[in-house]
Amino acid sequence: MEKETGQNSIRSKQFNRGLIFQMIATGSCRTRIELARQTGLAKTTVGNIITEFMDKNVVEECEEEQTQVCGRNPILLKVSAKAPKIIGLLILRSRVEAVLCSMTMEILRTEQIRFPGRLTGELLIQYACEAVARIYRQETNVTGIGVSAIGPVDIKNGVILNPPRFHGVNHVRIVEALREQFPLPVYMEHDNSCAALAEKLFGVGKAEEDFLFLGISDGIGSGLISGGKLFRNSRGLATELGHVSIHCQGPPCSCGNQGCLEMYASTGLILDKLRTATGLELSYEEYFRLPDCRAAREILEEMIQHIAAALVSVINMLHPELLVLGHDCMDWDDASVALLEQIVNEKRIAQDGRRIPVKKAYFGRQSQLVGAAAIVVSRIFSGELQL
Repeated sequence: MEKETGQNSIRSKQFNRGLIFQMIATGSCRTRIELARQTGLAKTTVGNIITEFMDKNVVEECEEEQTQVCGRNPILLKVSAKAPKIIGLLILRSRVEAVLCSMTMEILRTEQIRFPGRLTGELLIQYACEAVARIYRQETNVTGIGVSAIGPVDIKNGVILNPPRFHGVNHVRIVEALREQFPLPVYMEHDNSCAALAEKLFGVGKAEEDFLFLGISDGIGSGLISGGKLFRNSRGLATELGHVSIHCQGPPCSCGNQGCLEMYASTGLILDKLRTATGLELSYEEYFRLPDCRAAREILEEMIQHIAAALVSVINMLHPELLVLGHDCMDWDDASVALLEQIVNEKRIAQDGRRIPVKKAYFGRQSQLVGAAAIVVSRIFSGELQL
């Protein structure tokens, strides 16, 4: 019983340290008084944690906050510039990218290696380790590595399973390979789950407990925040909105299903349709800003209708409070975002007087990359990983 009590005390202390650091890093609380008030912890407990953080160069005091009341102004707290950094690794179909981030998700440095041609599991591991090594050789004050990978992925075992259209590469034990190369904790999540996590901790989803992240490119992915936490099932599998069928007799998808959303709304497919219909060789973004082109507008509006069809099905099951758009959706004009918001709110079953807003991601096209680092910082916030 004494051993169990001692373990509970340690876990409680770790949780409190993580919570205090999260509030400082995300800007939720900036003074000792605010931290004690928001957490319900004793002022002495908060003070001891802050002193420990300062001794370790994790947190520092900065300029005084100007107030109108008499007495001493409170000292503001922020993450120290000397605090450990985080390495994130993003694995996509065409390349790997590594990033060095601060604890507040500021991007400090990036490295990229594009796949030159044929890819194997062994080559993928080689490129991934090299991208991380380029960062680590320059900055060794690192607390962990986060891996953001196209799915499906087995996050419990750190394995990239069988992503469609990924050069035939499958079942790559990427986390194990990185742990062998670098003396750091390594964590992995689905790339769009990473994006959702970054938006929850530091972006447009900070105030929401339930929201869906939708990423559209040559594939379509999703990440889900449910009850304030990143969703994945008991085996570590994440959501796959791109492979929700919106037409059971539709075109065959690379996943083996028919009529998947990817077959109606992925960027490459839509670009092909736009160029054929208009005879113009424009970028995805330029088509959204093309004035008075009925053919282009009809194709884009049909695409949004298809996306809405898949989203409404998910909304009716999960009832998110927000939809966050990322990747190539950053190119959408305001009218297209508004149209998607209008359709999903008109067609969802729960008409409770609350509108589900649709917003673009705070981190934009870098949500997946920053999200890789967010995996590590989320472990710090939870108390699982100690600074």
